Amino acid sequence: MRRPILVPLLVLLALARPGEAGEIKGFQLPDPSGQVRRLDEFEGRKATVLFFIGVECPMSTRYLSRMNDLYAKYHDQGIGFLAINANPLESAESVAAHAKASGLKFPVLLDRDLEVADRFEVEVQPCAVLLGAKRGLHYSGRIDDNKTEQLARNHYLADAIEAALAGREPPVASTEPVGCRLQHPMAESRDSEVTYANPVAGLLNRNCVQCHRPGQVAPFPLDSYEQAKKWALNIAAITRSRAMPPWKPVNHGTFRDERVMTPEEIDLLDRWVAAGAPEGDPAQAPVPPKIAEGWMLGEPDLILEAPEYEVPAEGDDEYRCFVLPTSESEDRWVQAVELRPGNLNVVHHIIAYVDTRGAAEKLDAADPKPGYLSHGTGPGFIPAGEMSGWAPGTMPYALEDGVGRLLPKGGRVVLEVHYHKNGRPEKDRTRLGLTFAKKPVQKRLRWVELINFGFVIPPGKDRFRVTATEVVDRDLHARSIMPHMHLTGREIRVTARFPDGTKQTLVDIRDWDFNWQDIYHFKEPIPLPKGTRLTLTAIYDNSEGNPNNPNHPPQPLTWGEQTTDEMCIGFISCTRDAEDLTAGGGD
Repeated sequence: MRRPILVPLLVLLALARPGEAGEIKGFQLPDPSGQVRRLDEFEGRKATVLFFIGVECPMSTRYLSRMNDLYAKYHDQGIGFLAINANPLESAESVAAHAKASGLKFPVLLDRDLEVADRFEVEVQPCAVLLGAKRGLHYSGRIDDNKTEQLARNHYLADAIEAALAGREPPVASTEPVGCRLQHPMAESRDSEVTYANPVAGLLNRNCVQCHRPGQVAPFPLDSYEQAKKWALNIAAITRSRAMPPWKPVNHGTFRDERVMTPEEIDLLDRWVAAGAPEGDPAQAPVPPKIAEGWMLGEPDLILEAPEYEVPAEGDDEYRCFVLPTSESEDRWVQAVELRPGNLNVVHHIIAYVDTRGAAEKLDAADPKPGYLSHGTGPGFIPAGEMSGWAPGTMPYALEDGVGRLLPKGGRVVLEVHYHKNGRPEKDRTRLGLTFAKKPVQKRLRWVELINFGFVIPPGKDRFRVTATEVVDRDLHARSIMPHMHLTGREIRVTARFPDGTKQTLVDIRDWDFNWQDIYHFKEPIPLPKGTRLTLTAIYDNSEGNPNNPNHPPQPLTWGEQTTDEMCIGFISCTRDAEDLTAGGGD
């Protein structure tokens, strides 16, 4: 909980709001080695940046390279820089290691009593505070307006620094930071009926620990009371906002492995935090789920490994395709696919395609680096099939007996790997494991595609509707669905109208995010009788007000491979009811 701030400090802050000239009282804080540093050391600087950061906060880490760039640009022009860690639950050793691994170019200090954070009313990290030459509070808030650097349009901190150098007021004096709540020690209530042992640990085990455990994709673990208490304020806030657990479809109850908390469960987390995040009786706490290390489905029959790829520290996200020969001498049926990212620090998601015509090898040969560059919109050729995909939280699974994916003789598997750069150089070597069917395959896993190639999204439209339809020409059973749009997508829905006039929603996403795409597997195959009309409805925001719009000013958008273009697709995996390959053919 935020501790009471003394009245004299409130008076001081009232005299020194952003853009005003009131003088800020100096402070002194230790660095991780224990050496005390003082604000007075920056006496004579034209302005000083205080950058509030954390070790485990992913948004904070995301901004370190941008802050290093600002330091390189403005330090020699008379601007001082200090990083401040105001998370008293993070150790000095972890703060030092994080700064070193991230290549932070300026000192980081420890605000263990939150003295400085309280002084500037900082509640969220990352947050920048800019003090003018006379220590007036010149600016406070976000560094810029988008977590994706290339999409940022308003560079609030840089603009405030430029204004300070020119002796002007900043164009924007304050903004609301976006990121992680500071980690405050909390006084525990001994009378709370809601504790970590019961039922919070169980909620976290079911919804979070799959990703939030050591060595996995999430930036911090939540498999112990100590970690859960450290992140308690953030857990309550982010589950209340529905940003976590990451699950986009709103037609709940349709899919396997849904990561969805009920309103009652979210209320329990709120009550736990309000009580100070008490532990309860440790003996009653359920143990975290035991998740298999290594290959989760057992040793695959065929393991394919991409070449090692060096991911640069900075720059735009990168989509890299790696061509993996299979050397199979005959057609094989694949019952299970398991994708294993080599480096969870930078691998965002993976999609595996099949190439039988050598197109991927030609693209690979034309690119001097391992693999070849794609645009996140497909592998650059028309694939002969797919071999599943991986995203954070995705668990591998085996198709039921009698159903398989076809891996043609001599086919190549092409892994499209989405790399998200994290501020330091990384290496990745992703692997794919294939388990072949041990029993005869009756039905091939196929795909129905709902696609609109001919749309034009006018500039300025914030809710432009695009549709695609397909009428099923034979009896099918749908097994999974994967919708796909680019950066201006807002909503996407696929419905099935059956021959008897009834209707069913297959997927409904009302908060599309290009960075959280997934393949959604139905709990049970959904029958699509012959004559069923499948309709995809997509809504796009091509207005200036869309922070994810890559074009400024907005431009007409049409179908295209670049992420700055758009797409409108719904992929539905299915089997044909009448097909029986063991009887000598299809349907």
